Amino acid sequence: MSMSKRDINLCAVFAAIGLTVNITWCTLVGHTSGFAEALAGFGTPVNPRAFFLLGILLTSAAFVAVPHQLREREAFLWPIMALLSSFGTMTFAMAADQTTFSPTILSIAGLIVFGMGYFWLTACFVLLAARTQTFACVAACVAVSLIVEPVLVSQAEAFLSPAAQVTLVTVMPIVSVALFQGARHAALAQRSVDSVQDGAMAFGVPLKPRTSLGRAGRRNVMTLVVAASLLLATVRSLSFVGLWGDGHIASAQEWPTMTSSPVLWAGYALVLALFTYFAIVKMENLPPHLRFQPPLLIVILTLFVSLLLSAEPDASPAVIDTLMRLNDSFSHLLFWVLVATLLNVTHIPSYRAIGSASGLYAAGSIIWVLFLSNTTAVGNLIVVVVIYAFSLVAMLLGLGRRDKGTLRDAAAQPESESRQATGGSPAALMTRAIEDRCAEVSDTYGLSPRETEILNLLVQGRTRAYIQEDLVLAENTVKTHVAHIYGKLGVKDRKEMVDLIFDAQAEGEM
Repeated sequence: MSMSKRDINLCAVFAAIGLTVNITWCTLVGHTSGFAEALAGFGTPVNPRAFFLLGILLTSAAFVAVPHQLREREAFLWPIMALLSSFGTMTFAMAADQTTFSPTILSIAGLIVFGMGYFWLTACFVLLAARTQTFACVAACVAVSLIVEPVLVSQAEAFLSPAAQVTLVTVMPIVSVALFQGARHAALAQRSVDSVQDGAMAFGVPLKPRTSLGRAGRRNVMTLVVAASLLLATVRSLSFVGLWGDGHIASAQEWPTMTSSPVLWAGYALVLALFTYFAIVKMENLPPHLRFQPPLLIVILTLFVSLLLSAEPDASPAVIDTLMRLNDSFSHLLFWVLVATLLNVTHIPSYRAIGSASGLYAAGSIIWVLFLSNTTAVGNLIVVVVIYAFSLVAMLLGLGRRDKGTLRDAAAQPESESRQATGGSPAALMTRAIEDRCAEVSDTYGLSPRETEILNLLVQGRTRAYIQEDLVLAENTVKTHVAHIYGKLGVKDRKEMVDLIFDAQAEGEM
């Protein structure tokens, strides 16, 4: 049995553990006794989490601005970001214990560097998993990390001294990079065994072809990413994790949490697993405007119930905590699976795509922390509903335009419907569909404009002699171009090439 067929997907295992380490690292800094003194001594009226978010925003901006340069320097930046993350975390923890520099300035610098490193490492895990693994696998990795993280945080708070907590958090970025290297090597072995040769690389790993999706579908996915980014920012700012320090570090005696009860945690894990499977994974084959409606509605409903319950004086704090954590986890999961979808259905550079989504989240979160954290529950819910309404209206507007879909969809379309939709003959329809599909495949596999031109003619059944005459090219030139096309597509002959064109969408989903 080949490596790719093993029961244990090592890349997914490493990715799930790595994401768990990252979110545990973040939560320990903001909500445990090891950092209580650093948070309490923060000398500005601005909540310290705003500067952590600023670090995420700065890194997101770099992802958007210079994606290609970052990709070229990936191997060099991994150890650098690990060391900077450790240094930033330690600087924030120790700022209040020294007098050489201003504790506030040192704390701010440490938080910014911490945020930069955290986002960098998390984005790398998501990007690698999204572009090498199945959609269900990506969703499972994120869900596992969200289920395990509360337990790890509670155990660290219960059994480790504050100094030990700081030590643990300081080494976590190093552990994260080591786990990422394990995930990368596992993905490389898996892709090599599967003989995936599509010309696209990330972290030294061949990437699967991007899924074919029409213009309207891509626009809907982008709209949903915007909505999910703002929704996550809102939900986190309304939950106990949205702010750091002050009264947000609560002991189990003062504020019974979900992890104080094994039954509540088991219920939380079960509900999150059901949400992942039924609201996320099972919806994979639906169009984007339908696919993500259930999780969006569940997030809003859970938030509504949480806000109502928190206003009740007799409500159990542990139950409220569980609902808030569920809502936070739902939002996290929805955000990251939408980012993974965006990475696989658009030709936007991967760094730019993930940076755009996280930049929106960070900016929205900073606005919440600075200006909106004191608004009423009703006002908060109105903001959430407005975000949802925005996404729904934007998607409905996009439905008025026919999605070009796949080549097979176009070929299977009834003749009368095809003529009405395109205003042309079936032959013209097929030619247009072939051109659209070849353009998408060319973008995915990195074909040159001339190679794309020849690819169109080959798929239409033209001979090399015809291509030579039509494009006014020498015989050897045509042969060279055809050889380059076959090489980039990873095929041996015209039949395999045509099969790839018609089955590209199915390949992208494998």
